[in-house]
Amino acid sequence: MEESVDYGNWVPLNLVYAIIGIIIILLIPSFFQILLIIRIILWVIAGLLLLPFSYLLYLYYQFTAHNKQLQYKVWNLVIQYLPWNGHGKVLDIGTGAGALAIELAKRFPESNVRGIDNWGKLWNYSKLKCEKNAKIERVANQVVFQKARASNLPFKDGEFDAIMSNFVYHEVRDIRDKRKLINESFRVLKKGGAFSLQDTLKNKKKFGKIEELMRDIKEWGVHEVHFIETAHEISMPNLLKFELKTMGLLYGIK
Repeated sequence: MEESVDYGNWVPLNLVYAIIGIIIILLIPSFFQILLIIRIILWVIAGLLLLPFSYLLYLYYQFTAHNKQLQYKVWNLVIQYLPWNGHGKVLDIGTGAGALAIELAKRFPESNVRGIDNWGKLWNYSKLKCEKNAKIERVANQVVFQKARASNLPFKDGEFDAIMSNFVYHEVRDIRDKRKLINESFRVLKKGGAFSLQDTLKNKKKFGKIEELMRDIKEWGVHEVHFIETAHEISMPNLLKFELKTMGLLYGIK
């Protein structure tokens, strides 16, 4: 039997299981002789929990890579807007389970891709899982994965021909100023190199005003920078547009 890749999911499945477990526990007493008012209260609480359970289950389906729903579209957007010819070295910052790095390697067979991640305990990702996925997708000879922090990349200035990242910067805990984090990414990108960085860039609390961020990026010596809103570029249900309302993508040439 052929193995299938495991790219994980943005929605923790354990959380879905936990909610349904609580609902079951709340409903069990209703099968016994208890006061009607208590039974009604338990039913109401269980009913209210069905709402977040249903929503999380819906999000889990949409963010599953295998059915090419929303998650695949989001990954594809990063690659689609990367102004790069596919030759040379590219860095995937916060690679997770390796999905973006592997997809890029599949599309550009002459590329040399490196994926880095801190692989914290919060997410069910690991270096081993990345390497296994790359092997299954038959690009293990093109992609290298290593443990590293996005806040302190272990690479020389201008080492890469292209950099990309998807939904990572806002999750980095060891540096509060996300602009410094983005600047560190640009440090390892060579002059004339391409970039495509997608995140909650419209979240002013984390990134400030997008106009000011783009101005700062230009002041760092970046030649060309553009911004698009993710929800405007991807066809999706209105419910998910609310979920992704702060997401945007910066792309261009250093």
